[in-house]
This record gives sequence, C-alpha cells and structure tokens, in this order.
Amino acid sequence: MPDVPLSSDELDLFATQLVVAHGYPATRLFLSHPDVRLDGTTLWIPPGPWHITDHHNRRDAPAALSDPDVPGPDGEQVDPALTARWRAAGLLVDQHGRPIHPDWRLLLAHPRIGLPTGLGFFWRWGPNATADALVIRRTHGRPEVLLVRRRDLDKWALPGGFVDRTDACAQDAAVRELAEETGLGIPQPRTEVLLARRSPNSIMTLHAWTENTVVLVDGDPDYLADAPLTPAAAEVSDVAWTDLATARTMDMFDRHASYLALVAED
Repeated sequence: MPDVPLSSDELDLFATQLVVAHGYPATRLFLSHPDVRLDGTTLWIPPGPWHITDHHNRRDAPAALSDPDVPGPDGEQVDPALTARWRAAGLLVDQHGRPIHPDWRLLLAHPRIGLPTGLGFFWRWGPNATADALVIRRTHGRPEVLLVRRRDLDKWALPGGFVDRTDACAQDAAVRELAEETGLGIPQPRTEVLLARRSPNSIMTLHAWTENTVVLVDGDPDYLADAPLTPAAAEVSDVAWTDLATARTMDMFDRHASYLALVAED
C-alpha cells in the first residue's frame, strides 16, 4: 500500500465531513492530552472515554474474522507475534502491543479530528483491506456507474467491502462484493486497479483503519446492458445505474464521489 501522506486540504475536508460512526464515542483522543507520549517506537496512550470496548459490528461474529487476542490486564493485550509483525512493517505500537495508525500525529493534532481507540468497527488490528468495484456501462453513448445505497447511512456508494482471508487479491474481492451486493456476476470480468490508498474515514480508530483499493471491473457490454440487478446483501437497500455526471455531484459515502474522477467521460 503506497504511503501517501495526507495533505492539509484532505484533513480539513475530512474534518468537515466527519460524522461519529454509530457505536463510537463522541469524545476523541487528541495529541494535546498530557499522557500521550512517544517513547522510541512505542506510543503511550491514556485510557479514557474515547476507547471502544464492544462495538456491535463484532458481536456474534465468527472467530475466524478476528485476529487472535491474548487477554491482558485490560483485555486488550495482543499476540506478541502480531506485535512483532507490525513493528517489522514499520508501524509504531502502543504499550499493549497494538498497532498505531501511520498518520496518528496528523490526526490526533487536528483540532477537529482526533481519534477513538480500540478495534471499533473492525475485526482486525491495524490495516483492514477493502476493495470497491467501479463498474461503468454506456447507454446511448452516456457513461453510467453502478451504485448501491448503503442501508446504515442511507447514502449511495460503489459496491465493495472488506477483503476476506479467502480472497486471492483485491481484484477478486471487488468482483465477489459486486456479485454479493448487486447480483451482477460478470462472466470473465476484466479488472484493473485504479487506486490503492489509506484514506481517513469515520470508522477508523487509532488502532484499526482501512486501506482501500478501487478496482475497475469491466465485462461484456451486452451483459452490462441487460443483466438484472438486485440488492442482494443485508447492508444494501437499493442498486441502480446512475449517470456518471450526476453521480459526481451526489453526496456519496466516504470518498466514493472522488473515485469517479478516475474514469474519463468519453
């Protein structure tokens, strides 16, 4: 995953768009807290109301989804082998061995951002890979993009989700998520990675975050023109082809509207 630093404009835009995710504390940790200190490659962080102990997304989830936790005094100590892996990847860890977001200093220092701590929404500490499918078809010469309406936030988005351990790569994950969420199982799909980046979003924490890959998924034009769509996943309430120019003006989930700039109009 390319380590592209966040610009001040990106941080300001994120701060403006930031909505506290459901199940997240309203109080967030900031760099100005007197007990936040860096000691070599260890970031010491204080306990507080910014910590998420039991997010509803992980309740009753299969154990295979989660990294193996080793219970410690506060129930947060992780497997030392995982800590060693994160250190080897160049990440800081905290006093409990949990990984620290690479942009921690920028995010904690911003007066309108800050971060919660803990796993939050996620099943895995550190980077959680996601893949979004960008599917374009042409109707009477006009490009249209396939969008899904997310039930949780009632916003339109590209089909996509987390990369499973069974996925061979992000491209495979994008094709799988596309079929699961829209019913569009493209025969012999052609895929191309358009963007791979770590970007801020409302579900990230100091200890867990997304690293997103945007995948262009193409297929037979006749199939894309005629294949039926259905909101096939519980988290999707609607599926629709949307004029690309219109989609670029919509208030879409996360940074998905910006992903549409990766596609040319002609």
